[in-house]
Amino acid sequence: MAIVVEEKKSVNWIAILTIIIVVAVIFSAAYFLFFKKPELIEVVAPGGLEGVSQISKISFDPESVISAPTFKLLRQYGTTPNPSNPGRENPFKPF
Repeated sequence: MAIVVEEKKSVNWIAILTIIIVVAVIFSAAYFLFFKKPELIEVVAPGGLEGVSQISKISFDPESVISAPTFKLLRQYGTTPNPSNPGRENPFKPF
Protein backbone atom coordinates (compact mmCIF):
# COMPACT_ATOMS: atom_id res chain seq x y z
CA MET A 1 0.00 0.00 0.00
CA ALA A 2 1.25 3.43 -0.99
CA ILE A 3 1.20 6.42 1.27
CA VAL A 4 -0.12 9.52 -0.45
CA VAL A 5 0.87 12.81 1.12
CA GLU A 6 -1.19 15.74 -0.09
CA GLU A 7 0.26 19.15 0.37
CA LYS A 8 -2.21 21.96 0.96
CA LYS A 9 -1.65 25.01 -1.18
CA SER A 10 -1.59 28.15 0.90
CA VAL A 11 -3.74 31.08 -0.15
CA ASN A 12 -1.90 34.28 -0.98
CA TRP A 13 -3.90 36.64 1.22
CA ILE A 14 -1.74 39.67 0.36
CA ALA A 15 -2.51 39.36 -3.36
CA ILE A 16 -6.24 38.93 -2.72
CA LEU A 17 -6.29 41.92 -0.33
CA THR A 18 -4.37 44.04 -2.86
CA ILE A 19 -6.83 43.18 -5.64
CA ILE A 20 -9.79 44.01 -3.39
CA ILE A 21 -8.26 47.37 -2.45
CA VAL A 22 -7.49 48.26 -6.09
CA VAL A 23 -11.02 47.36 -7.20
CA ALA A 24 -12.51 49.39 -4.32
CA VAL A 25 -10.40 52.42 -5.23
CA ILE A 26 -11.42 52.19 -8.90
CA PHE A 27 -15.14 51.89 -8.07
CA SER A 28 -15.02 54.73 -5.53
CA ALA A 29 -13.14 56.98 -7.96
CA ALA A 30 -15.69 56.24 -10.68
CA TYR A 31 -18.54 56.97 -8.27
CA PHE A 32 -17.12 60.32 -7.17
CA LEU A 33 -16.16 61.26 -10.72
CA PHE A 34 -19.33 60.31 -12.58
CA PHE A 35 -22.25 59.85 -10.18
CA LYS A 36 -21.86 62.11 -7.16
CA LYS A 37 -23.23 65.62 -7.62
CA PRO A 38 -20.81 68.29 -6.42
CA GLU A 39 -21.85 70.47 -3.54
CA LEU A 40 -22.52 74.04 -4.50
CA ILE A 41 -20.12 76.51 -3.00
CA GLU A 42 -21.78 79.60 -1.67
CA VAL A 43 -19.59 82.61 -2.26
CA VAL A 44 -20.49 86.04 -1.00
CA ALA A 45 -19.31 88.77 -3.36
CA PRO A 46 -16.84 91.15 -1.72
CA GLY A 47 -17.72 94.82 -1.34
CA GLY A 48 -15.15 95.81 -3.99
CA LEU A 49 -17.36 94.37 -6.71
CA GLU A 50 -19.95 97.07 -6.18
CA GLY A 51 -17.83 99.40 -8.30
CA VAL A 52 -18.07 96.98 -11.21
CA SER A 53 -21.73 97.81 -11.70
CA GLN A 54 -20.84 101.49 -11.99
CA ILE A 55 -18.10 100.74 -14.53
CA SER A 56 -20.43 98.58 -16.61
CA LYS A 57 -22.85 101.51 -16.99
CA ILE A 58 -20.22 103.72 -18.64
CA SER A 59 -20.89 104.30 -22.33
CA PHE A 60 -18.02 104.20 -24.78
CA ASP A 61 -17.95 106.36 -27.89
CA PRO A 62 -15.18 105.26 -30.30
CA GLU A 63 -15.67 108.36 -32.43
CA SER A 64 -14.55 110.58 -29.55
CA VAL A 65 -11.36 108.54 -29.21
CA ILE A 66 -10.54 108.72 -32.92
CA SER A 67 -11.19 112.46 -33.12
CA ALA A 68 -9.02 113.20 -30.05
CA PRO A 69 -5.85 115.20 -30.83
CA THR A 70 -3.61 112.70 -29.02
CA PHE A 71 -4.87 109.89 -31.24
CA LYS A 72 -3.94 111.89 -34.36
CA LEU A 73 -0.36 112.25 -33.09
CA LEU A 74 0.16 108.47 -33.22
CA ARG A 75 2.34 107.11 -36.03
CA GLN A 76 2.47 103.67 -37.59
CA TYR A 77 5.99 102.23 -37.49
CA GLY A 78 5.33 98.92 -39.20
CA THR A 79 3.55 97.78 -42.30
CA THR A 80 0.30 95.90 -42.46
CA PRO A 81 0.97 92.14 -42.66
CA ASN A 82 -0.12 90.44 -45.87
CA PRO A 83 -2.03 87.21 -45.43
CA SER A 84 -0.32 84.22 -46.96
CA ASN A 85 -1.73 80.92 -48.15
CA PRO A 86 -1.28 78.27 -45.47
CA GLY A 87 0.24 74.99 -46.53
CA ARG A 88 1.45 73.89 -49.94
CA GLU A 89 -0.39 73.96 -53.24
CA ASN A 90 -0.26 70.18 -53.58
CA PRO A 91 0.05 68.49 -50.17
CA PHE A 92 0.68 65.08 -51.76
CA LYS A 93 3.73 66.23 -53.73
CA PRO A 94 6.97 65.09 -52.06
CA PHE A 95 9.53 67.67 -50.92
